[in-house]
Amino acid sequence: MDKKKRKVYTPAEKRRRNRRHNAIVTSIAVVLMLAGIIIIVSDTTFFFDDAGRWIRRNIFGEVFETIPPFPTGSPSGPSDPDDPNNHNIGPQGSLVPRPTFSPDETPLPENVTEEPFIYDYAPECVYFPQYDITCPVDPVGYNWRGEMATVRSPFRAGWLKYSGDPVTGGNVILAGHNRYSGKLGYFSVVKDKLQPGDQVIVKMQNGEYAYYIVESINQYHYQHVPWEVMQHDGESRLTLITCLGDFSSSAGTSMHRVVAVCRPYTGE
Repeated sequence: MDKKKRKVYTPAEKRRRNRRHNAIVTSIAVVLMLAGIIIIVSDTTFFFDDAGRWIRRNIFGEVFETIPPFPTGSPSGPSDPDDPNNHNIGPQGSLVPRPTFSPDETPLPENVTEEPFIYDYAPECVYFPQYDITCPVDPVGYNWRGEMATVRSPFRAGWLKYSGDPVTGGNVILAGHNRYSGKLGYFSVVKDKLQPGDQVIVKMQNGEYAYYIVESINQYHYQHVPWEVMQHDGESRLTLITCLGDFSSSAGTSMHRVVAVCRPYTGE
């Protein structure tokens, strides 16, 4: 029985085969390198989010929320007693009561859609003008552990609906992700960029704006956050919260928090 003869390639044929092989390997390496660059860029910047926004705005004509101007003088609005539209009231008046909730409310089943939360003074969007960031806000409650629930998006924040609001006062508590599902979150600005003296603007569901100035930024271990950070009432203020550090699977959360406290802008 004759054995099948193995083909013998000439030096020229070997070079051609090697070139094809090298071209394939090089192409695969380039694709993998580009994929890695895309992952790194999308993981550490808002480049693709901003690019997608530009395409949808300029090519498809989609309208996006724009950052309102920060007042240069004494602001009119909810915190200005001279504003005829001021919602603050004297001792003889009364406000329409805001919706109330029990922290022990029973969570809805997975397949049940919660009724839209409607409250004129509920934060709807938060702006960081110096950093060109516009972050939508959703109302949230407490999770099964009695902690403030979080939104499931890197590009949205949660407003604790039991906390204060910009008009009736108290502590307006907003929390957002520094990172979520491998993506940099809009609230990473609180950890990486925000400074005392920076401006923060909150848009409410009624279309009005509340203006704040960052007063302080502090970091805490998640088990040692001062109680006043989550206090609902007290002096009017805006509290911005995000995570710091790697996620701990044993704790079920990041080990530290960054907390920015902002005071209402008075024009001074």
